[in-house]
Amino acid sequence: MRSDFEVIVVGGGHAGIEAAWAAANLLGGHKRVALISIDRSKVGVMSCNPAIGGLAKGQLVREIDAMGGVMGLIADATGIQFKVLNTSKGSAVHGQRCQSDKHAYARVAQAMVEARPEIELIEGTVEAILTEDDQDGQARKAIGVRVLGASGERDLLAPALVVTTGTFMRGLMHTGEVQVPGGRRGEQAANGISKSLHELGFELGRLRTGTPPRLRKGTIELDRLELEYGDADPMAFSELTPGGWTVGAIECDRFPLIEQVPCWQTSTSESSHELIRANLHRAPMYSGNLAQGPRYCPSIEDKVVRFAQRESHGIYLEPESHESDWIYCNGIATSLPSDIQDEVVKGMPGCEHAEILQYGYAVEYDMVRPHQILTTGQTRSVRAMFLAGQINGTSGYEEAAAQGMMAGINAALLARDGEVYEPFTLGRDQAYIGVLMDDLVTKTPREPYRMFTSRAEHRLLLRGDNAPDRLTPIAKELGLLDHSELGQARWAQFNTRAEALQRGRALMDEIKDGEKTIAQRTLEPDYLLEDLRAALEPTLGAQPRGIWLTLHSQARYAPYVERQQREIARSGELEHRPLPDWMAYETLTSMRTEARVSLAKFRPTTFGQASRLEGITPADITLLSVLVKRARAERAALSE
Repeated sequence: MRSDFEVIVVGGGHAGIEAAWAAANLLGGHKRVALISIDRSKVGVMSCNPAIGGLAKGQLVREIDAMGGVMGLIADATGIQFKVLNTSKGSAVHGQRCQSDKHAYARVAQAMVEARPEIELIEGTVEAILTEDDQDGQARKAIGVRVLGASGERDLLAPALVVTTGTFMRGLMHTGEVQVPGGRRGEQAANGISKSLHELGFELGRLRTGTPPRLRKGTIELDRLELEYGDADPMAFSELTPGGWTVGAIECDRFPLIEQVPCWQTSTSESSHELIRANLHRAPMYSGNLAQGPRYCPSIEDKVVRFAQRESHGIYLEPESHESDWIYCNGIATSLPSDIQDEVVKGMPGCEHAEILQYGYAVEYDMVRPHQILTTGQTRSVRAMFLAGQINGTSGYEEAAAQGMMAGINAALLARDGEVYEPFTLGRDQAYIGVLMDDLVTKTPREPYRMFTSRAEHRLLLRGDNAPDRLTPIAKELGLLDHSELGQARWAQFNTRAEALQRGRALMDEIKDGEKTIAQRTLEPDYLLEDLRAALEPTLGAQPRGIWLTLHSQARYAPYVERQQREIARSGELEHRPLPDWMAYETLTSMRTEARVSLAKFRPTTFGQASRLEGITPADITLLSVLVKRARAERAALSE
């Protein structure tokens, strides 16, 4: 079979960019990865909040960067306000976040993709997924896609396919009673690929998300509102940023690279709440006319009902770009009719005369139930096809990008090594990315999945500051850093970091502060990062902020980390013990019906995954172990 590319990536959002970037990092060469977008000018567009990171999401961005990904680099080059959230608590739950320049982010993302000789950006709509069928006519392997472009239809073939369609599959936008097909304001829906997935036998679901109105900055009385500034000493997402980096025409030679801006705080009013309650029947996001939306990013309709006792809700007015006067109203995602949105905005202090440039809306879209994928992103029923992003039921740029990276890596491995390739996965004790992928294949999403620090049982090990220590050696071993100057610079930077950390840890055990070593003093609650730096810098020398943060956090968490590592070792045998893919769980009549149904639906690959399934108890796992052992013995006897 001819092959036009090694990997084809469908969709130019955050998942698609990371998938293409990871595949390019692994494969090298020239024009080996196709990135297909309905509109090439929309690649990297920030559909909703122009921000990257946040609680737990910042850790995902750091992990993507540690693996050679691109999201952290783009965020660093285009951030207009950087802030670390949750600093009143321990560093394990800090959340790096930046408000990005919306237009600069997309422009830099497009320029960086176009600078990679391995990636060809193709404009068009995917009308069908092409498959190679078995003798019974059942699709068993993806071999490419049919693309409708300006010059007509054409088939593109590749050994591996990554589908990252975001909110575009049969996308339908709602503002009150008005419905408009599309996955984002002003952009068409992708209907063909949804039909193709259904015909391939995939179980599809329907989810929705919402976005708030945007206001014209010049019509807001900002001088009446409280200012919200970023950190005076901002932290970059990427390990490469403090030293500077270049990709094509994009050069990040200082940080922050562009002018920083404040945000403003306002709030809703009780009169607006009354108006919203009186018009709930006109809000599709609340009236029950739409699919389930994100519980942890609720619409203003949800808020005024769920928190009826509150007279107001805080709203952040966030600039979207230096290149426009659009203000993002963070906190009032809504599907209310435009006339009601007008009144809600007028009810906010400082916004009495504000002009709405774009009304908020809800978007409803198709997704693939993720019990149909593996932790690599590959679908169970159609080999060589990987899914990533909101198509798997997630919410957020960062979750999408993490999945895209994992799918891109595995698609490239499959393309390079064939059917015998060794799948790449990350464990729950290795990365938030591992938690994300495991959660997707062991739980049925009833709402768009969002990452939280509370989802990671080993979060003391999975801090943002130590992401390169955990993951960059893995990226190097995989070959993700070998085919680009950026990758080689990342590995050199990692080695410099590792040497500084080793020297720093040794000095902490040697240098005394009174009767105690620095390492012992760091365990004391009032011994701050600044104290550690002051004690070590005369000997260790000037170091990047990340070095001091890691040294401080490692020492402070050391007793708890040792305990977690012992727990991981104890559960390791069960966690990684494989389950045979040929088990017919529905025939295990000695198991409870609920357990059989759950095992048959999710088809876990390890006993660890099985233990986390809905409806599975420890007793079920004990019985399953016995039944699997018996089934293996019977299978072996039949083969003799």
